Amino acid sequence: MRSPWSRIAACCTAGILAAGAAACSSSGSGSAADAKGGKVTITVTDMPPTTQPASRKEFTDRVAAFERANPDIDIKPTEAVWDAKTFTARLAGGQLETVFIVPLTEPQGLIKRGQIADITDEVKALPNAAQFDSRSLAPGTGADGHIHGLPTSEYALSLVYNRELFKKAGLDPDNPPKTWDEVRTAAKAISEKTGLPGYAQPTTNNTGGWTLTAVTYTYGGVDEKEEGGKQVAAFNDAPMQQALEWLKELRWQDDSMGSQQLRDSAEIQKSFSAGRIGMMIATPSTFDEHITKYNGDPAIYGVAALPSGGTPATLLGGKMAVVNPKAGEAERKAAVKWIDYYFLTAKHDPKEAGARAKAKAADGIPVGTPTVPLYQPAVSAPVDQAINEHATVPLKNFAPFLAGVKQQKFVTEPSVAAQDLYAALDSAVTAVLTRESADPKAELEKAEKKAVAALERAQR
Repeated sequence: MRSPWSRIAACCTAGILAAGAAACSSSGSGSAADAKGGKVTITVTDMPPTTQPASRKEFTDRVAAFERANPDIDIKPTEAVWDAKTFTARLAGGQLETVFIVPLTEPQGLIKRGQIADITDEVKALPNAAQFDSRSLAPGTGADGHIHGLPTSEYALSLVYNRELFKKAGLDPDNPPKTWDEVRTAAKAISEKTGLPGYAQPTTNNTGGWTLTAVTYTYGGVDEKEEGGKQVAAFNDAPMQQALEWLKELRWQDDSMGSQQLRDSAEIQKSFSAGRIGMMIATPSTFDEHITKYNGDPAIYGVAALPSGGTPATLLGGKMAVVNPKAGEAERKAAVKWIDYYFLTAKHDPKEAGARAKAKAADGIPVGTPTVPLYQPAVSAPVDQAINEHATVPLKNFAPFLAGVKQQKFVTEPSVAAQDLYAALDSAVTAVLTRESADPKAELEKAEKKAVAALERAQR
């Protein structure tokens, strides 16, 4: 997916290209460090490149601070990032870092293939380990309940809506839709009262399939399911047909989506920020681009949890930190300690969270945009309070999202050939929104043929 959700796309796409720098060799089993009790050296990925000097300095400064606090651990960072195409070869060749970051689509497959370490015992030793939100850990948790990954950042798709257009249509902006039927009613009211599209659905650049997948989750369905040890397409199951039928009704029966249908999520967000769309599927973080990139009015931006089609669920995206399966005990302990320090401290330590929020506010970066909680309320609430003391966003506008997301099931993206599946679904969404005669079931059958071929290629 493309801008303005480029950060999200990096989380969703398994085939991110690796940075040009050669990866450092992992220390493998770590037996020497374990036996002698000496200094442990671990390698970590995702150091910002030299083209991002400020971010790189912040990273290296934090590495230095970690090493001062942990004199028995030596951190060797690399610029490498996740690349599914080279992962297996790098692992077999001993070139994989001790700690590396993967999209949420990856951990379950890596767990089944034994390609990442079991870090259950190391995680249990962390502060607030018992307070993790089980939904945030689920993508990195095996069928046996053992933990193989820790979340570094997660997002949930939501319903973003124009509070001003809600008022003009006689709707309550503090009580946004909770079901797709309510979205349909609100979209029709907005369209009739303002002449603007009440709801907009992307159709291109894989974003049509991406958002249709999210709606399908709320009807209790999935894009792909496991059969005979492999992932197979589930396009013709009832939930996805219901989701596409809902779009068709909104478009042709209600005439609530306007006439411009061939757009991706970036184009829709631009129109939304200009005040010309009532509702769209997005993430709360798009608020940042709304005000910094598109000069949108902060007051019009409202966010609700993704509405339900019968199942309170949403698409969960983001990243996880995992550990090289060849790492020894001392390396695993050091790796998990680094993950907690670098990625999670600000998620469970109010003092650190407040300090970072204050610095961001001083730099003009929006503060207070909600994220998916990685911890239970006993931990996350004080952190949120510390952040919100420096908030620069209209916190009231995010309240419906925060209330609704607590009740939702988090479902990750398809684990195999996600982008190919999204591309196939783009065509089905486009057909239904541009041709009144298009039959959702028939269009999904066409899309499934493309998806089947992609899944077969990916699992050879």
